[in-house]
Amino acid sequence: MLSDLKTQVRQWLRFEKKQYTSSRMRAKEKRGTIFTVWFSLWDIWYYSQLSGGDASEAIDQSMDTLFEQLGIIADNWPLGAKIILPEAMDPTFLPGWSVKRTGPAGSDHRADDQRNAIQLVKQWNSELDQRASNWRKGQIYIYSTNDWMMDQVREAQLVIEHMADHNGLGHSGSPWDSVHSACVDTTANRSHSHGTKEKALGPATCSNPHKYLFWDDMHLGPEAHKMIGQGIAQDIAESHGDSWFAHEQPEESKDPEPETASDKKPSVS
Repeated sequence: MLSDLKTQVRQWLRFEKKQYTSSRMRAKEKRGTIFTVWFSLWDIWYYSQLSGGDASEAIDQSMDTLFEQLGIIADNWPLGAKIILPEAMDPTFLPGWSVKRTGPAGSDHRADDQRNAIQLVKQWNSELDQRASNWRKGQIYIYSTNDWMMDQVREAQLVIEHMADHNGLGHSGSPWDSVHSACVDTTANRSHSHGTKEKALGPATCSNPHKYLFWDDMHLGPEAHKMIGQGIAQDIAESHGDSWFAHEQPEESKDPEPETASDKKPSVS
C-alpha cells in the first residue's frame, strides 16, 4: 500500500546520498534513470470493503500521498525526474478475487465489494491521469495497464469461441494457456516423504509459467511483465524519441561524435 511508498522513498534517498558522496553514479546513468512507481492493487483491494464515501476519500488520500512522494523524488533528482506510472488494474479479474471474495470460501457472496472495486479502479485511474497532467516537477508517462490486461482476457475468450473483434483481437491467437488461473497454486501445498520425515515443498508451480497471465493469486506473471515493459519502452520511444533513454558521451575524442541512444529501457516491477 502507499504507506510503504514513503518507506521506499526514504530508503532510496539514503542510498542516493551515498552514491553522490562516492561519485559512483555517472552522468549517463543519471540521464538514463527512469522511475517506475506502481501502487494501487492493495489500496483498492482494501478500499473496496469501505462504504462509498469512505472509499472515495481514501482514494483521494492515496493520490495525495503518491504525488507528495513523487515530488520528493523529483526534488532530489537534479536532471528532471522521468516517471512511469502504470494505471490500476481491476482486481476482480485476479484469481485471488474469486478465492478470497466471490468464491465459495470468500467474503463477498453478494458481490458488493466487486462492484465497489470496479468503480474505485475508474476513480483511481481518472485521478491519476488528471494529477499527472497537472504535475510540473518532471515528466510522467501513464500506462493503461488495465486496458492491456482486459485485452489479454478478452482475446483469450475470443480464441476459445473461434471469434475475433473489429480491433483484430482473436485473429492471431492468444499467447496464454490460462488467463483465469495462476501458475502458482497456493491452495495445493506439496510435501515430500524421506524415510519417516516429511518435508514441505510449498505451493505447486506450473511447468510453463510464460503461458500463464498470472503468476499467483495476486500478481501478473513474468511474461506479462515483460510484455508490459516492452510496450512501455516502444511507446515512449515513439512518442518521446530517445530523450528518455541514456546516452553515452565519448570520454576522449578530438572530434566527438553525436550522442547515440543506448539500449536501456524502462522496466515494470
